[in-house]
Amino acid sequence: MPVSWRPFCLCAIFLMNARDEYPMSHFLFVAGALRERTSEESAELQLGHRLWGLCTGLIRTNLQTYLDAESRGLVYVLKVGLCAEFQILSPVLDFADLDAFLSDELRTEARFGFVRIDAVRSLACSSGVSQALLLDVLQIPDQAELSRRLALGMHRLTQAEYDAIMQGAAAER
Repeated sequence: MPVSWRPFCLCAIFLMNARDEYPMSHFLFVAGALRERTSEESAELQLGHRLWGLCTGLIRTNLQTYLDAESRGLVYVLKVGLCAEFQILSPVLDFADLDAFLSDELRTEARFGFVRIDAVRSLACSSGVSQALLLDVLQIPDQAELSRRLALGMHRLTQAEYDAIMQGAAAER
């Protein structure tokens, strides 16, 4: 191989290995109760406007780090269960990018930004079944740890975890 191709090939091999080491990311978003509305109303509002708000700086940072063009999201509503799945269309956008109406309506949910979403699909997986599924798929040892993770508002999922959750949610139907 000519010497001029070696750096390119080494770079390509590194990038391929890095992609294998850091597989595609999907995300489990948690819709929590707010002063203004219930967790269910919050989820319906965001899904209806085809966006998902980022309610903490940590969620924004993690999405900026791990979001890729094929990422998908799942929505877990507290005391309801898994209720929706969607495709994430945009990179993380700033709160200022919302129009005046939406910025007023979603000021709490999207105070750290938002992502545009599409291909929203409803899921009907009860709270009990959803929690059992998440405990099993995410290999979480107990309910207290699951509650702690859900309280963070988002959980990053591998492709295998996402597929297993979707398969379990489909079996619930």
